[in-house]
Amino acid sequence: MFTRLLCLFCLMALPLRADPLPVAVFDLSFINFSQEVEFGEKNEAEHARIAMLTTHLRQRLAESGRYALLDTAPLAADLDKHGEVFTCNHCEAAMARKIGAARSFSGAVQKLSVLVQTVILRERNAETGEVVALYQTDIRGNTDIAWRRGMDFLIDERLLTGPP
Repeated sequence: MFTRLLCLFCLMALPLRADPLPVAVFDLSFINFSQEVEFGEKNEAEHARIAMLTTHLRQRLAESGRYALLDTAPLAADLDKHGEVFTCNHCEAAMARKIGAARSFSGAVQKLSVLVQTVILRERNAETGEVVALYQTDIRGNTDIAWRRGMDFLIDERLLTGPP
């Protein structure tokens, strides 16, 4: 009898699963600090890789069950005006509020050299504009696999370990 009461008490103490948090996930940015290309030139492979990483981030957040991804397409005019969200001086909070998001995610890959890149993921409170969390990790290797591993590390070992 005592065991049943203890089990019932433990079950009652478990938090109920909350509804997924509505979020706006903006396209990631690519920031090239390396001296490989002339200023203003683009490396098409890396720009394709940043698009792949943005898709990967959105899929992982949706699959987590913690977040409900909102469509950012209605923000096209704002996005055109501000440019890359990661460097727009917290414009993403106001845009996220416009579509009903509680939080926004933006991020970047900063290329320091052929070998070294940094993957950054920023979570911002859409109501206050405050940064809730800033995660980053350095990666070695300029490949799809290395970039995905870096993002997966941030998601699995930082983002999803804390409260939503």
